Amino acid sequence: MEEKKLMTKEELVEKAKELAEREDLKNVAGEVANLRKQWRRGYDDEESLYDREMADAFHGYLDKINAKESEILASVEDTKKEIINKAKEVLNIKNFKKATDSMNALMDEWKAAGRANKEADDALWAEFKEVRDQFFANKKAYFAELREGFAQNKAGKESLIERAKEANAKTNFKEIGTIMDGLMEEWKKLGSAGKENDDALWKAFSEERKSFFNKRNAYFDSLKETYNQRAEAKKEIIAQAKKCLAHSEFTDEEVETMKKLRNDWKAVGNAGRENEETLWNEFNEVMKIYFENMKYYR
Repeated sequence: MEEKKLMTKEELVEKAKELAEREDLKNVAGEVANLRKQWRRGYDDEESLYDREMADAFHGYLDKINAKESEILASVEDTKKEIINKAKEVLNIKNFKKATDSMNALMDEWKAAGRANKEADDALWAEFKEVRDQFFANKKAYFAELREGFAQNKAGKESLIERAKEANAKTNFKEIGTIMDGLMEEWKKLGSAGKENDDALWKAFSEERKSFFNKRNAYFDSLKETYNQRAEAKKEIIAQAKKCLAHSEFTDEEVETMKKLRNDWKAVGNAGRENEETLWNEFNEVMKIYFENMKYYR
């Protein structure tokens, strides 16, 4: 098979010039090597002035390409060193979601940076990979610790829910209230049990607390109504005592009525802290006056 015809000197020089003037010199190494090979095969031995001038032009353009490539390689090396420094800074970011996004973005920058010479590029990649490996090892350890913490917090919260249920089985509302307050303080000190658990655990704990508060509120509402009823009954007793005092006939029947009112008062029961003392003072004053007055008439 006939070998492919060599380019002319002029074509080789023109092609070298075109490559030297390119802004982007990526993937030109093969073309440059081919130009060199053709020049050596066809034109290295020619010695005329014209030949030397063409050779100078050809090699001059190749030198420009080499210089530009050297600058590009140096720039790539500097870029990758900067990426490595940024990656080291990412190791200090505590938010792993943000840090992971940053590390992935640096990987994209690395790929876009191109290649330095093989020796430098291999060394830079080894350094960058070491930082990335350290980051992902830290991330793995962090989330392993986080999962362990979630498990501990989940167990702790489940225990608080059971204790809340036990407290709700009691009947002394003051005691239950004290226990519930303590459990709430313990709950606040526990961290997250994980997104998949937190809402359900809080709902269960909150329901126990709500159950207690509802029962307590219902109890005190009922107690308040009872106190109001007793207060009304005692007001009626006071009214009867005042009626006897107004008459002050001191008959056996009237005296027995006043004594009976004392027993009725006790039978009614406590009318509540808001009412009892005031009502008692009023009733006791009426009774005191009546029986002191009785001394003078009997």
